[in-house]
Amino acid sequence: MNFFTSLVFSAILLGCTYTLVAIGYCLFFGVLDVVVFCSGDIAIFGAFSIISAYVMLYDLGLFQVLPIAVTTMIILAVAALLCALLSILTYRVSIKPFERSSALMPLLSTIALGTVIREFLGLLFRPLLMTITGPITRVADPINITSGRNPQAMPKLIAPNSSIDVRNYIIIAVTFLIILLLFLFLNKTKMGLSMQAISQNKELAYMNGINVRKTINITFVIGGIMLAIGGFLLGSYQSVVRFDTGSLYGSKGFSAAVVGGLKSIWGAIIGGMLLGFVEVFVSGLIPGGTQYQNIIAFLVVIVFIVFKPEGILGEKVIEKV
Repeated sequence: MNFFTSLVFSAILLGCTYTLVAIGYCLFFGVLDVVVFCSGDIAIFGAFSIISAYVMLYDLGLFQVLPIAVTTMIILAVAALLCALLSILTYRVSIKPFERSSALMPLLSTIALGTVIREFLGLLFRPLLMTITGPITRVADPINITSGRNPQAMPKLIAPNSSIDVRNYIIIAVTFLIILLLFLFLNKTKMGLSMQAISQNKELAYMNGINVRKTINITFVIGGIMLAIGGFLLGSYQSVVRFDTGSLYGSKGFSAAVVGGLKSIWGAIIGGMLLGFVEVFVSGLIPGGTQYQNIIAFLVVIVFIVFKPEGILGEKVIEKV
């Protein structure tokens, strides 16, 4: 793999980690017209949930009796369930009470909830210190969680005995599989079509007998599951996670959604890939570019906001006065 090909591969890989969070933003914004700014923190909560589930399952001895693929699916299911519950809680606590308030209120509320989630992770992961004992047979040395405020090692659950390249290929494949499944759900199921109807015109959806409240709840469940998978893939890609990673990760996901168009799933994919390519090529082609990759990536976002605020695949909204 030559240098340029390696950059393209790394850009696609990084873009995949941004894409799932960007899709989460699009799902939430589509049904509520509200930006859920704690989406990145929910994803990192999912990554920490995976770490906790990994430690607990190892203590129970499941890694010694079950194949690694089975235990990985159990761990991911636990994280997905917890993120889905947290996502629903976000809607019930930070968004629903402000439905008749100013549009600024749920925005500020979700920002505040993101801070609560970060501090929760930073404070409550300390008791898991040195919980693992006994011989190791199927996996590498388990992680020891010292404190939620320290960088935490992500367990190697994706191809643990293979090379990093194999792991990265699997991350890309899983991302595209999730996107395919989401596409089929949105276009081939009654609930998916209801979500699209609400995104296009909530009042008309009410008039056509769509259960808007139920659809919103299911949207948050699906969004929480996608954020859990996104946190899992991000942690697997970076190998470490921090309790405050969600703020930057969420900002990147939101930026990708804005660049692509906040109500467009395909726009979120394009926006996530674009940010990934910008960051990787800046860090790879510009001397010392790693220091400036975030700055240049956000400058690209600002350019889009100024010159194409509806995003790449967004539609212009003309208000008659």
